[in-house]
Amino acid sequence: MSTHEAQQPIYEVRCNHDGCTATFTPETGFSSRFARQARHAAKQAGWDVPPPYGKGSRSPLDFCPEHVQRRPR
Repeated sequence: MSTHEAQQPIYEVRCNHDGCTATFTPETGFSSRFARQARHAAKQAGWDVPPPYGKGSRSPLDFCPEHVQRRPR
């Protein structure tokens, strides 16, 4: 996964597409303080991030809305 701690305790999600430098940082303090909440906020914003657990979590890659790999639901 590509959720990184940008500054303690602020998390951001980075796009894993080759050459893409897009990042998503949640706007609310609660969402940016926890990695799981940051990923949930990114999904709500149109990012292609796998769920934190379950069958879909096997994909370790995150993609920005420009590079979405999966079919939108």
